[in-house]
Amino acid sequence: MNRLIFILSFLPLAFPFSLAGNDQQKTNFAHVSFSFFQNESTLNAADFAGRLDELLTLEMATEISGFDASKAEKEHENKTSAIFGGEKKPPRECNYLWNNGRTRSVAMGGNTLNAPYKDKVAIHSLSNTTLERFKRNYGALTDEQKQGAAKKLEEEAGKNNNSSASQNMTQVGTGMVQNLQAEAISGVGDAATWYENSSELKVLYRGLIFSVVVDISDDKEVNREKSIELAKRIIRDKLTQNSN
Repeated sequence: MNRLIFILSFLPLAFPFSLAGNDQQKTNFAHVSFSFFQNESTLNAADFAGRLDELLTLEMATEISGFDASKAEKEHENKTSAIFGGEKKPPRECNYLWNNGRTRSVAMGGNTLNAPYKDKVAIHSLSNTTLERFKRNYGALTDEQKQGAAKKLEEEAGKNNNSSASQNMTQVGTGMVQNLQAEAISGVGDAATWYENSSELKVLYRGLIFSVVVDISDDKEVNREKSIELAKRIIRDKLTQNSN
């Protein structure tokens, strides 16, 4: 277990960006005041605390998806706060869900089952960052960078006497690196990165970073184009007016 923790903690150091989907990356700092970012051209995540459903309205979600608004299930909450209790905090995400009969294959007990899977249009993970940090944390890896990361993992495993457990963990880490599918998207905000595996588009606009998820089809290209369309609309209709 200690070696597993070591490998996973080492991965972000093995290449110049953090792994997409990591819970630490997705920590929402919307309730914190970012005085460093406060200037006339920068948006402050704290200004949108508790207002994610204003950035992504039901109307917008239904227009992007083409689904019936009356059948949408809205989730506007902080799931982490609900799970661990304590002081109630502003929502970290806003999801609009539809049960349209989609299923997804799930491996369970050696068998593969087709489990129900809801269509989703969502926004989450608002925080503040710089363009430099965004590119470092969410930039797309080249094949050369992936190979370099794998090499560093192997070198670290060698420092642990190349034990069987260490080698297994290295294989796990290398597989994670090789399977990362991140694509830099131009023309969306100041920078944007698409993650095909999770149908997530990470966007930076005037110091504000946010994620949109449009998972309404088994065709990833459909989800990609719809995510780009949604991000552009949020920037145009909801964020531009706040940056003037």
